[in-house]
Amino acid sequence: MKLQGKSALITGGGTGLGRAIALQLAREGVNLAINYSRSAGDAEKTAAELQKLGVTAIAIKADISVPESAENLVTEAASALGGLDLLINNAGTTKFVPFKDLDGLQGDDFLHLFKTNSMSIFFTARAASKIMKKQGWGHIINTVSSAGLKPSGSSIAYAVSKAAGIHITKCLALALAPEINVNAVAPGLLLTRWASGFSEDQVAQMKKNTMLNKSADVDECAAMYIAIAKNDSITGQIISVDAGQVTL
Repeated sequence: MKLQGKSALITGGGTGLGRAIALQLAREGVNLAINYSRSAGDAEKTAAELQKLGVTAIAIKADISVPESAENLVTEAASALGGLDLLINNAGTTKFVPFKDLDGLQGDDFLHLFKTNSMSIFFTARAASKIMKKQGWGHIINTVSSAGLKPSGSSIAYAVSKAAGIHITKCLALALAPEINVNAVAPGLLLTRWASGFSEDQVAQMKKNTMLNKSADVDECAAMYIAIAKNDSITGQIISVDAGQVTL
């Protein structure tokens, strides 16, 4: 898919990986809607940076863990941008609980993480597909995690919610073909604000547990989303950008 002049919605697009993806898309000439739930200042700042690159960019507040809110977000973004060609489900949340601390997780923790990290993918994709099917094309790219491929990450609840996101990606790829491509990127450790939940020792150990002995680079990870969006021959795939973590 040629990106120049296309329109995209990025959930969780104001900070970290989402912001890096947004900047790279803007350099490709993509108009953007940046979703946020709490970080209004960051989202507005990112939108302003994108506008300086010569594209249309807006910030939209929505809680994507609520199905109706997630679907309304897609409708609002498409209306503001005059269409929707690319949906990037990047928003996510976690609770930091060591795997061995089984009592550290409660039912509400699992529900909150599942609603945000996996269920939201379904509801935003459902809304986006109605727009994309009419135009005959579209791409959906979901941010999952190496923790969904291998027991690791910030908590068991987080890992299984990301595993669910991986399978939702594959199911949606089947359901929405042939008009819409659905793929996912599975980042490993990224040294964004998110990583502040890990101690220095944990970060050092996570780097050691990769083939490349380092964390994944945020901009290199973001570049994978651009490559997937440009490729009309990939669907149902989970691409790891994790410095070789999952392989070990």
